[in-house]
Amino acid sequence: MCVREVSAFLTSHHLECGFKKNMGCPNALFTLQQVTDYYVQRGSTVYMSSLDASKAFDRVDHTKLFDKLLARSVPICFLRVIGDWYSKLQSVVRWNGVFSLSYTVVCGVRQGGVLSPFLYVDQLISTRLRR
Repeated sequence: MCVREVSAFLTSHHLECGFKKNMGCPNALFTLQQVTDYYVQRGSTVYMSSLDASKAFDRVDHTKLFDKLLARSVPICFLRVIGDWYSKLQSVVRWNGVFSLSYTVVCGVRQGGVLSPFLYVDQLISTRLRR
């Protein structure tokens, strides 16, 4: 039963161009260009801003992430599995071929991880659009 419940939350935002087959920056840039051209050709001034969220992946607070997922009514069974994984994250640093002692990772989601779009990117897009 939980798998069916969770699958409803594992769909990325429709405006998200990354992490999807046959999608990426060219699609997003094409859309930006088309929208800009549309308004400029009709005499409007177009203002743009951008956000580089690549560093934000490393700074996501796990507690806040899970609070937001809970607020989105993500099934508890899924949150327990993800919470268990995240509570056991360990990392090491390799420098000049020498490894550091391991340490516990207390924040961040993996860039390029298969769950990252669902855990973080979708939330980032949704939050930006509501403002």
